[in-house]
Amino acid sequence: MKKILLLFIAMLTAISIWFMITKNPASSSSTSIQAKLADVKDYKYYLDKGNDTIGEDMTKLDLVIVEPIEMQQKYIDNAQKNSTLVYGYINAMEADQWNTALYRQLEEDDFYRDKQGEKMYFAQWDSYLMDMTSSHYQDILLTEIEKQIVQKGLDGVFLDTVGNINSYLPEDEQKWQNEAMLSFIQQIKQRHPTLSVAQNWGFQTLMDYTAPYVDFIMWEDFSYHEVGNDEWSLEMMKKLVHLREEFGTQVMAIGFTDELESRALAKKYNFKFFYSPAGSYYNTWQ
Repeated sequence: MKKILLLFIAMLTAISIWFMITKNPASSSSTSIQAKLADVKDYKYYLDKGNDTIGEDMTKLDLVIVEPIEMQQKYIDNAQKNSTLVYGYINAMEADQWNTALYRQLEEDDFYRDKQGEKMYFAQWDSYLMDMTSSHYQDILLTEIEKQIVQKGLDGVFLDTVGNINSYLPEDEQKWQNEAMLSFIQQIKQRHPTLSVAQNWGFQTLMDYTAPYVDFIMWEDFSYHEVGNDEWSLEMMKKLVHLREEFGTQVMAIGFTDELESRALAKKYNFKFFYSPAGSYYNTWQ
């Protein structure tokens, strides 16, 4: 009798788990978008306004990353009607001064400061490095995601400059920023379970912290002369393949030069590839 009872309980548990997996919208949505990302062949990364030609081209792509403040809603909607995945750009670790609506909300404690108390300014982009450990700053970004991504019905949020943590911060400060980035992404998923999350660079952050929540990572300057014979890069490609097998995290590679060789290398590792001869300026539809 006891064995029968235990068997019955086990069956109920299995049925309960199956029901949660198959009926939970967040779970099915995540599986669906990962399957779509795995099938991506053609994608673009574009951060300016659209026009009718660009809008039509967007409908022919599998995925496009746009600046939701700039890209008109009609082109986003039409692309999605034609099964194009649309991700919206959010600058995570930097605050752009051009985005005045967001910038004027910042407080002094939201900015990262070095050991001398100085802010870090990027003249090329007219932006400042931010402190992800600031709960106030995280709240600003979460509100921005709600306004620019969720309310506009985009499929996912693309978090730029995640790689700044490893690229610009002292090693003894990276842990706190990485943990804060993880907490921030977890909050995104808690508030919007069906929203896909992607990040730009930050390979160590991905592997040690964010991989369970990130559907794709972008690798900019995946150019053959930069990565084709570089030991660190080749090792990272293998690690990203293993990460994809474990979590389903895809790699969106962007080549700046050596188009044919770079594309062939991306294909070898089953990375998605986009060629951008203008480099990291994405204001021209190419």
